[in-house]
Amino acid sequence: MSELRDILYVDDERSNLIVFDATFEDDFRVHTASSAAEALEIIEEVPIPVVIADQRMPDMTGVELFSLIRRKHPHIQRVILSGYAESDSIISAINDGQVFQFVRKPWQRPELLAVIRRAMEAHDMSLENTSLMERLLVSEQCALLGRATADIAHEMGSQLNVLPLIEMVEDDFAEHPDLLKMAEIARGSYERLRTLVDEIKSIVRQERTEVNLHLVSLADVIRELLSFLRFNRSFPSSKIVADLRCEPTILGNKLKLHQVLMNLVNNAKDAIEGLPNGRIAIHLRCQGGMVDLSVADNGTGIPHAIHEKIWEPFFTTKGKQGTGLGLDLVKRLVSAQHGKIQMISEPGQGTQFTLSFPVIASPMDSQVEFELRV
Repeated sequence: MSELRDILYVDDERSNLIVFDATFEDDFRVHTASSAAEALEIIEEVPIPVVIADQRMPDMTGVELFSLIRRKHPHIQRVILSGYAESDSIISAINDGQVFQFVRKPWQRPELLAVIRRAMEAHDMSLENTSLMERLLVSEQCALLGRATADIAHEMGSQLNVLPLIEMVEDDFAEHPDLLKMAEIARGSYERLRTLVDEIKSIVRQERTEVNLHLVSLADVIRELLSFLRFNRSFPSSKIVADLRCEPTILGNKLKLHQVLMNLVNNAKDAIEGLPNGRIAIHLRCQGGMVDLSVADNGTGIPHAIHEKIWEPFFTTKGKQGTGLGLDLVKRLVSAQHGKIQMISEPGQGTQFTLSFPVIASPMDSQVEFELRV
């Protein structure tokens, strides 16, 4: 037997509430309210699809109550019960779309039951239509994003002409270790950007892109990231601590792992911005055939109310500075590499993202802790 659905009946006369509850208790989960204020409180606590209300109540008429409900909960369907020929109220309510249907008192169970069930269907259809509209909006946003991304990828490809300069530094300054180290980092960044631009172009052209997985040293990926950040003057490298307790090898994609870590580290940087004691900690732990890679900060934290929303496409807390694609992309990239990602956060205390991957090999366990300093 299917679970009973909720309805709300509002009437200032207690005897009417008792009769209504007894009549429909086998068909619905009936909630009752003796005033408009009580009804509004129930609606805030329970997802009510259909509200039935008496028209004449001392504090507020049924139509006035429905006007309030409609502004905040437009999907809730509203049914008025009235024993009076209130033509003005009826015309106003219908014209304003505040009422699904009027039912005259004394009502009969078969008639009112049929009305409530039709109202329930109208509620469900309204929700479905809204969902379809939201999906259409997302599709339009994706199309706009695709066109903008194509332009960006083209421009990025045109600007990736630094390879001759890197080769010149490698040839002419071979005796300068620092310059060679910077050239090595620049070459690695060039290769990653070139691969990323090619991926973007293939996505825009709707080509199928396979996630190529290889044996990757996760610790080396972290070290490469930290080396890159050391030369990034916009990044507070002195506030990062890395604690690598093992040297695991996983089946992954180095470029995509760099994308994931850069996104998480950038989010952590934003969270500690302006905090004199702000810190970002990267930890690597191996246990039971799994490796956990965590990126934690002691920053602003994430409100509990949006913990689930952060994974949704186009959701962002950064206003115009954010695209809302970061964590959605991170989750998909981690999943494509047979991993999982979890988040714990407390407002005012900080946030920690933990990535878990199956370990293919762990040739040596170590306890290596180092801190980047500019």
